[in-house]
Amino acid sequence: MSEAKVSRQSGVVQCRQGARRSAGATHPGYRREQNEDAYWADEQRGVWVVADGLGGHHAGELASKTVVEEIQHSSATDRHYEQALRKAHTLLLGDEHCTANMGSTAVVLAEEGDYFRIYWVGDSRAYLWAPGGGNGELSQLTNDHSYVQMLMDSGAINSEEAASHPNRHVITRCIGGSANPNLEIDRVSYQWAAGQKLLLCSDGLCTEVPNEKIAQILAENADNHRAVDLLIGAALDAGGRDNITVQIIDAPPQAPALRSTPDSAAVHNKPLSGQFQRLSKRTFAALLVLAAVTMAVIGLPKLL
Repeated sequence: MSEAKVSRQSGVVQCRQGARRSAGATHPGYRREQNEDAYWADEQRGVWVVADGLGGHHAGELASKTVVEEIQHSSATDRHYEQALRKAHTLLLGDEHCTANMGSTAVVLAEEGDYFRIYWVGDSRAYLWAPGGGNGELSQLTNDHSYVQMLMDSGAINSEEAASHPNRHVITRCIGGSANPNLEIDRVSYQWAAGQKLLLCSDGLCTEVPNEKIAQILAENADNHRAVDLLIGAALDAGGRDNITVQIIDAPPQAPALRSTPDSAAVHNKPLSGQFQRLSKRTFAALLVLAAVTMAVIGLPKLL
């Protein structure tokens, strides 16, 4: 992958060159010694991936690298990206160096003509930005597989409380993790519309930079390379407490005009699992017990 180093304060950003529709970069942040994030893109085949490793030191790097490598292999062969994520999961479980805490989140964008599909595990995210009044409209397409997201979906806490919750870094699903043998993968499908952009990112961006700022940067910067640099810069300015990875992708040239109806980016296939709507008290209590057991047994806090 062709890279160009762009200095920013005490870190280094790695930016892709030569891409026409997309740009990506990663930065270790200011608190981490190593960068456990990984990303990759192939515009010709229409696939992009961001992976956020966990487990500390080389374990997280190996986990995220394994995810990216399996997506790369799949893009050149069968394009079955859900199977690729499952293969990465199996490889990590079978690695003799794997520990209970070793794993990775992932968000994958796979494009087919005017349509695209998002696959994800964990708390790496995909956002859709559409032009409009002011800074346009930014919509989160994925839902985090995290303990705090469970609390939010149940109505137990709101978004402001979630931002400062002591367990906000605990994820409930990842690729790898020796106590998590059965991998669940969520997916959604959408149709592109002209002028839209997709943003893929690790949580090092979205935990530091509010949606309003993200939307503003996307609205004011048509150049995706510059927008990527500014988004990472905003996360660094906010503290840079985690690794930060960002990819921005423009809608394809042949995408149809954006409809004026509220469902202009209507979902064609809703997530098949992991979507917690309003839960009954009994169901929510059971989920809390399950999450507590998960934290105790799997132990997947993403430490600062």
